[in-house]
Amino acid sequence: MPINAIGLLNRSVSHSWLRDERVIIDLSHARGYRLTRTVTIDADTYMPTTLIVWTAHQHDATVVVAPSVEHFPSTSIQNAVALACALVTPTRAIPPLGNNTQ
Repeated sequence: MPINAIGLLNRSVSHSWLRDERVIIDLSHARGYRLTRTVTIDADTYMPTTLIVWTAHQHDATVVVAPSVEHFPSTSIQNAVALACALVTPTRAIPPLGNNTQ
């Protein structure tokens, strides 16, 4: 059974929306994820952390795929999302921080 994922596209940092969308789709397929939805945000998005995590929850997604870490508006948002989901970009994979056992 494939792992559900959502994409994240931040229009404030994207130079080419179509290219970034293609990166999300291709990376999802290469990793064997089922891309269920792509969340599009920009600098004016209200509560982007909540939007990203809620969308992942609604689609039973355990992975957020983005064209780069720059698509997360800040490091704190990246870290907050990583508490719930793995983060995957073409150059990095960050496991979900909330699943650590010590």
